[in-house]
Amino acid sequence: MVVEYVASIKTAWEFAKAVKVSVDAIGDAQIKLQVAELIGALADARIQAAESAELIASLQQQLKSKSQMKFNGHVYYKTTDSGESEGPWCPTCFDARAIEIRLQSNNLSNRSFNWSCRECKGYFK
Repeated sequence: MVVEYVASIKTAWEFAKAVKVSVDAIGDAQIKLQVAELIGALADARIQAAESAELIASLQQQLKSKSQMKFNGHVYYKTTDSGESEGPWCPTCFDARAIEIRLQSNNLSNRSFNWSCRECKGYFK
């Protein structure tokens, strides 16, 4: 959908540039002004479309990430496209900031917690 939108704007942009060349040959100041405004509006639309495409891609990635994460009561595990389980991932970092931080095995003598997060400094079972 967005790709088609961006392609349409690009086509309109190219058409407007061709019209501008033709209008420059005519010499009518009012038409030149209107064509210049059209080209400016198309340039703005092109920028907005590119920004929207980036935002949509980012939101799609976040949605995919959320759908792959499964909480087991203590930590998150990610189900890959092949069905395998990866992890564990920090629940604090994922829930609060939507970032995926892989937990590290707890090597401390106090083994009441199995996993630690180097980002938020949390400990998890």
